[in-house]
Amino acid sequence: MPAQQKRRSVFFVFLLTCITAAQAQKVVTGKVTSAADGKPLSEVTIVVQGSPVGTTTYPDGTYAIKVSGNDAMLVFTYIGFETQAITVGNNSVLNVSLKQQSSNLGDVVVVGFGKQKKATVTGAISSVPVNNLQRIATPSLSNALAGSMPGIITRQSSGEPGYDGAAIFIRGFGTWANRSPLILVDGVERDINNINTQEIESFSILKDASATAVYGVRGANGVILIATKRGVTGRPRVVFRTENATLQAMRLPQYINGPEYAGLINEALVNDNLPARYTDDELRKFRDRSDPYLYPDVDWTDAVLKRNTFQSINNLSVTGGNEIIKYYTNVGYTILNGIYKQDPKNAYKTNAQMKRYNFRSNVDINVSPTISLELGIGGVIQQGNYPGTRAPDIFNALRITSPINYPKINPDGSIAGASTSYLQNNPWGLVTQAGYTRQDRNTLQGTFGGRWDLSSLVTKGLSVRGLFSYDHWYSASTDRIKPYAIKQYLGKDANGNDRYSSPPIREEQPMRYVVNNGANRAYYTEVAVNYNRSFNKHTVTGMILGNRREYIDLTAGSTLSNLPYRRQGLAGRITYNYDNRYLAEVNAGYNGSENFPEGKQFGFFPSVSAGWVLTREKFWNFDAVSHLKIRGSFGQVGNDQIGGRRYLFLTTINRQGQSYFFGDNQRFYQGFEEAQIGNDDVTWEVATKSNIGFDLELLSGIVNLQVDAFKEQRDGILIQRGVIPRVTGYYPWTLPYANLGKAKNTGIDAMLEVKHTTRKGFYYSFRGTITYAKSICTQNDDPIPKYPYQSFVGLPIDQPMGLIALGFFKDQADIERSPKQNFMDQVKPGDIKYQDYNNDGVVDDYDRVPIGYPRTPQMVYGAGASVAYKGVELSVFFTGAARASLFVDGPSMYAFQMGLGTYNILREYYDNRWTPQRQDAKYPRVSPYQNPNNNRTSTMFLQNAAYLRLKSAEVAYTFKVAALKKIGLDNTRIFINGYNLVTWDKIKVIDPESDYGTGGYPLQRSINFGAQLSF
Repeated sequence: MPAQQKRRSVFFVFLLTCITAAQAQKVVTGKVTSAADGKPLSEVTIVVQGSPVGTTTYPDGTYAIKVSGNDAMLVFTYIGFETQAITVGNNSVLNVSLKQQSSNLGDVVVVGFGKQKKATVTGAISSVPVNNLQRIATPSLSNALAGSMPGIITRQSSGEPGYDGAAIFIRGFGTWANRSPLILVDGVERDINNINTQEIESFSILKDASATAVYGVRGANGVILIATKRGVTGRPRVVFRTENATLQAMRLPQYINGPEYAGLINEALVNDNLPARYTDDELRKFRDRSDPYLYPDVDWTDAVLKRNTFQSINNLSVTGGNEIIKYYTNVGYTILNGIYKQDPKNAYKTNAQMKRYNFRSNVDINVSPTISLELGIGGVIQQGNYPGTRAPDIFNALRITSPINYPKINPDGSIAGASTSYLQNNPWGLVTQAGYTRQDRNTLQGTFGGRWDLSSLVTKGLSVRGLFSYDHWYSASTDRIKPYAIKQYLGKDANGNDRYSSPPIREEQPMRYVVNNGANRAYYTEVAVNYNRSFNKHTVTGMILGNRREYIDLTAGSTLSNLPYRRQGLAGRITYNYDNRYLAEVNAGYNGSENFPEGKQFGFFPSVSAGWVLTREKFWNFDAVSHLKIRGSFGQVGNDQIGGRRYLFLTTINRQGQSYFFGDNQRFYQGFEEAQIGNDDVTWEVATKSNIGFDLELLSGIVNLQVDAFKEQRDGILIQRGVIPRVTGYYPWTLPYANLGKAKNTGIDAMLEVKHTTRKGFYYSFRGTITYAKSICTQNDDPIPKYPYQSFVGLPIDQPMGLIALGFFKDQADIERSPKQNFMDQVKPGDIKYQDYNNDGVVDDYDRVPIGYPRTPQMVYGAGASVAYKGVELSVFFTGAARASLFVDGPSMYAFQMGLGTYNILREYYDNRWTPQRQDAKYPRVSPYQNPNNNRTSTMFLQNAAYLRLKSAEVAYTFKVAALKKIGLDNTRIFINGYNLVTWDKIKVIDPESDYGTGGYPLQRSINFGAQLSF
């Protein structure tokens, strides 16, 4: 064939190929709407199945996508709606109506080391919609959890910036050692309060043995699983959210004023038939403040604390991707200011403040159709500023400094004080003149993982995956503490000059410079083989996993503490379901810790569970019940966070023990002693758990009910021996530890949820939860008490003991006919009268009995509702607690606790104290001395700590501005919400979540304004 003819043939073939390709390629357009109301759906993900081509719908629901031919299949996915897959065919215009999901049974639930369909889960697992958590504007995630899901109990006792995290317990606690749950973020053990709520994709808790057995020695206290957001297929989506709140301190301490305090001193003296200290003229000076330095009247709360402060939380995220690579990135900035007043003369800040910068980036890459990789990077930079005095010391100074001890400052501007040691803690001086502390905490988190689908190489459903993480934490605290001068004002001399104590109580000293550093790092490695395959109506899944974690304290103070903390082991799971009707699951963990003796470092923790979906049975014909599943589980899990010292199996010697003098010259000899008596059998706690529950769905998913009842037996709780008598020669600090403690924990938790969208687009929802857990000590090593009712065995863990107050002695005749009270020589009318519980004719410590409930509530509940229509949203959420007690006692409630005129006095005591004219008082009379009869733990100062709190409320409006579409702004959501808005309780004086005493740094109420812009 001539060359020219060949060239023509090649050109003709090329042209024909191009024409054919052009004919095969085409653009499909259309609109996606809601089947319920016909409204356009924005950001619907559309992908060409089996290819990287994808797009998302515009705000008006329209889309355009290029396909390779008529056989192409488009997959439409949108959160809350059923996924649709449609073959293009000859269509160039494809309009699609998506139906709302009538049931959430197809949802995927995060479980230990994997995921399962909600319909086939047999373990006790709870989750919460993330948007519920995001309505609560708090920098600490733990503060948003109370009442949000069944099984979780929290208590927040402080509102101090950077230290305001709540204590978290899952189903109460089965031990009096470490009770904290295992918290995993993206599968790695991390701090829950370092997570920004805007970064969270899902939040779940694992409660029973079936759900936690794979975690072995870390599963006994429950597990919290947090998954951060990942990229989705579609155009880049940018979301900016800013929220700014004004904060109000809740229940600041209210103390009496100077004239009242001076009058109370006189009253105390008169009660004991002693002459008054202050004359009427002196009392007048306290009232009219005519001599404010010798007769001061200082409201210390107002002097050092502000009522209001400020908070700002800001986040910017970008997400998007295609079938090959997906990405999610978020940066956040949070600032929370404290309530301390500042001295404008200072060149530095002394108010508490927390600044935090968050960064998170998650990238998913499909290297091939069978291999995928994921990379996650997180960073937290937190900066704190605080007064040179710790918060507990500041609030203690408020409790013990009376309004008449001295003025805030002296006439010459110096800090006032007195020679008595506790009176050298002038609250104003502690807050503003004692220097400052700067704290920096930096956290770096890196996670790398991969998955290889071996279905085409080995067998269908087989895959392997791996995970590696590296976390590094660094903390630096710079303390610039300044001992300020303290002078006591003594009045004026004959010439009218001010007189001060000489020498001063304390001379001013230079500002000190002390740096404290801390650092640690942790490696985590995980390799797993997974199998998931269906054979007709049979589905079998399996998992075998090996992992290892190594943690090192890089700045440890001793060689022993610097040794790596290691934990490693194996985990396995096998599940089977027939026709999604009969479900069975076996989980097990075999792992251990280097903290235990060689040969006894590993343990095996198995569990079994089963479920029966009755609505899948042929005999079921009750259409209103769309899903009913009964499930149960039984198994064992462990807790290696047992407390005590490290390596308790080692015996150590203290070379600086008790010293002795021997010989005629009484020569000094340094003694040796046992510092720790080793226990070769020390081991972990073992929790044997059983659970039975059911999941009920009514009206095709409109109503959902989940109920679980549980029982736990905890064995092997580590305790220091208590029955070894002193005559054996052991020092109290050398007594050995042993796994002798036992406890049981029983309870119930439940969740009811109702949600529906009407045909006209009106959405409403209700969600209520309740958790009840009672933990009982069944065995300890305490000496057998003289009276059985004083044994803690059989009582709730943390059960308080005290005297039962019957009221007050009315008169001397009442005192004489009552049993003798041995706490002081002579009681008087107005003193507390206690019950002689053992009827021996004497009231003493043998009459102390269990009173009230433990401090941590045994019951927590929550209820919330939301409505939405045409862009307007309204939501409220209540949380509460019951079966909890709080002692409001100690300084400022024990009047003149250290003697006449000592310590401050709360108005709660002053307004409700006993006087001859007020026989029906709440609190005893005031005494001119330390009153050991009244100032002791009893029901007199015991308060019911049950409460109901309007935790949050929000009003929001989402709208679109057509003129702003040109710059890519899809929609704008503006909102106003509140946090800790109203609390109903019986205490009133301090917050019902406070620790024993009279409160510390108060919790905050917030009114939060914000906006969210989506591009």
